[in-house]
Amino acid sequence: MVERTTVGTMAPPSLRRDCIVCCDDLAGLDAILRDDVLAVIATPPPPLWLPALAAAVEAGEISLPRTQLDDCTRAALADWLTRNLPPLPVLAPLHEELLSLVDLLAGLTGARRFMVRLLAAAPNTECGFHVDTVPPGAPSFGLVRVYNGPGTLYPDPSDVTGYADFYRYLSRRERLGRERSEARAAADIATAAAAEAEIRGLDAQALFLRNPQALRSTPPAAVVAFKHLDASEHWSERSSRSAWIHCSPMQGPPRLLVNITAVDRGLRRLRLPGASAPPPPDRAT
Repeated sequence: MVERTTVGTMAPPSLRRDCIVCCDDLAGLDAILRDDVLAVIATPPPPLWLPALAAAVEAGEISLPRTQLDDCTRAALADWLTRNLPPLPVLAPLHEELLSLVDLLAGLTGARRFMVRLLAAAPNTECGFHVDTVPPGAPSFGLVRVYNGPGTLYPDPSDVTGYADFYRYLSRRERLGRERSEARAAADIATAAAAEAEIRGLDAQALFLRNPQALRSTPPAAVVAFKHLDASEHWSERSSRSAWIHCSPMQGPPRLLVNITAVDRGLRRLRLPGASAPPPPDRAT
């Protein structure tokens, strides 16, 4: 059964009530089809193979640099996994698990092509608070699963002061990130350290939040369906839709995660009975 937790209203772009939904099985993820739901956090019973996988990742036996597979079909993902994952027994069930997540998103969206991002590494400060985006006309949500370690951090939607404040934070953080990267490339240790310190301070203050200390974290191994933003509306303070603002943890043991987004455009919009009618097909909702 889906347990809905309504956590308040958000400032512009919308006056509607945005909410987070929690459920204990994957069937509840279809609540993401509702316009007022920013994320659905499903916590099904963990698979029996998960503790062994988590131990291997946290011990450093399994590592995977940040990898992005664009315009990827299910068959292409299966082929990539076969060719690139080490032939370790502990990884065998992960192969089928990742394909099952693709099938799950395909069932919700009708999509057949996906962007798949994979990572097995220790948390760092490379990525702060953000929203994920999709191409115009693509389904407006995707899936993420963190298999071990700290979960994804996210604010109560009612705690967000508005997109204008969020984009001020995001713009400054991206500028600092570029400065840090340039300093590292030039072996300018002092400038890189100064940018790193400023990034950490910016994340700690999170001035787009009323209470930065009240962040929530997704439960261990949760499967999260979450709203993305139409790429054409990114940086717009008057976006017609809300998206899930979230952040990876900045420290902790190595963790394995997968993020899957549908990229097919012009699909028939799926919605739950009683949900509001979908917008025109040129918008990613």
